[in-house]
Amino acid sequence: MNGCITLLTFGDLIQQYRLIARLTLTQLANLSGVSKGTISKIENGEVKKPEFQTIKMLASALGIPYNEYIGLYIEVERRPDTLLMMLEEAIARFSPIALIIDIASKFLESDREDSYDVVERLYHATASMQDTSIKLTLYQLIIDYCREHGIMPFIAKGLYQKYCIERNDFSKLNATFQSGTYILNYINLLSLEERLDTYYKLGVHAYSLCMFQESIKLCSMVVNHDHTDSKLKIKAIGILQDAHYYIGDYDASQKYLSQYKKYPQSIVPDNVRLLTAMLNVKKGNQELAAAQFQECLDMCNDDFVIHVINEFISFYLETENVLEVKRLLIYEDRINAVTYHTPLESAELARLYKLKGSYYSEVNEFNLAASNYMESAYRYAQIDDMKNERNCMRLLFKLYRENKQMMNSSTIEKIENFYELCNENK
Repeated sequence: MNGCITLLTFGDLIQQYRLIARLTLTQLANLSGVSKGTISKIENGEVKKPEFQTIKMLASALGIPYNEYIGLYIEVERRPDTLLMMLEEAIARFSPIALIIDIASKFLESDREDSYDVVERLYHATASMQDTSIKLTLYQLIIDYCREHGIMPFIAKGLYQKYCIERNDFSKLNATFQSGTYILNYINLLSLEERLDTYYKLGVHAYSLCMFQESIKLCSMVVNHDHTDSKLKIKAIGILQDAHYYIGDYDASQKYLSQYKKYPQSIVPDNVRLLTAMLNVKKGNQELAAAQFQECLDMCNDDFVIHVINEFISFYLETENVLEVKRLLIYEDRINAVTYHTPLESAELARLYKLKGSYYSEVNEFNLAASNYMESAYRYAQIDDMKNERNCMRLLFKLYRENKQMMNSSTIEKIENFYELCNENK
C-alpha cells in the first residue's frame, strides 16, 4: 500500500451507490433521466467533472446524501455562477456551516473573475440571506479574504454589516460596541448613507451604555454631515439633547431641544414636552415641571408612557413627595401592554422596577421593594448594563441590612438563579 490514499471520484461514488442499490446502468438511466452512455462515461472516468445538474439527478435517484456529493463537486468546480448557485442551495437545505464555508471559499478562489468582482457578488448574495448566523459567518469570511487580498472597501462593508447584526444581541452590548467602533478606521470607504447609519447606530449604542460623551461625539457626526432633514438626523438631534442633559450640560441640551422641536414628526412632541419638564426641574421650577410632566403623560403615545412615568417618579422621589408615586403606578397596565424591542426601551423598563423598589422601600413595603430591585437587576443584566445591575443588587442587600432582615432560603435561591441566568446570557 505504501501509505497511498485513494481519492474517491464521481465515478466511484455513483458506481458504489448503484451497486448497493443493485441497479443496472439501464435501470439507473430510467430512474434518473440521465442517459446510459453518460452514466457509463462517468463511472469509467471518461467524464471527470459531470454537469452539476447531472450529478443532482443521479444522486436523487440513488439516494446519495447531498453533503456527500456536494463535497466532491466543490473540489473540481471552478465556475463562479455554479458555485454561487451551490452556495444558495446548500443554505436552503440547512447544510452544515462547514460545508457552506467551503463552498463560499471556493467561490472566492475562482480564477475566472476578478477578486473584487467575486467579493462583491458574495457580499450582495449574503445580504439577501435570512439566517443571521450564516450571514455573520459569510461576512467574516469576506472580511478575512479582503484583508488578505487588500480589498479595502469590502473590509469596511463587511465590518458594517457584521456590526448591524451583532448589535441586536442585547446581552453583549459592551463587547459589540467595542468591536463596532473598529469600523471607524475604515469609515471613509463606506457610502455617505452607510457612514451616517454607522455614526448613528454607534451613537445610540453608546447612549444605551450611558457613555454619553461618546454618544455626543458620534451623533454630532450625523448632524454635521447630513445636510438634509432626514429622520436619522432628527433622531440624532434627539439623542444629543438627552445626552447633554445627562452629563449636566443643560444649556447645550436646551440648544438641541430648540432645534428638535422644529420638526413635525410624531414622536418629537412627546420628547419635547418631557425634556422641557426635566429642564425645568433643573432650573428649580418644580410646580411648572410637575404640571408639564402631567400634561406629557396625558398627551403622549402609549409607547412613550414609560419614559414619562420614570421621570415623573424620579421627580417625586427627589422632592420627597412619595405619596404621589402611588398615583402614577396605575399607569403600569398601559406600560405592560407595550412590547419593547430596543436596549433603550429595555433599560427604561429596568429603571421602572428600580424606581418602584425605591418607592416601596420608602413606604416600608419590604417584600415589594426587594422583589422590584431583583427584577430590575435581572433586566439590566439582560442588556449587559453591569453598572446598574450591580447597583440594584447593592440596594437589595442594603434593604435587608437596614431592615435587619435575614435572607431566607427562598430569597437566596432566587439570587442564585439570578446569577445563573446572567451567566447564561453572557
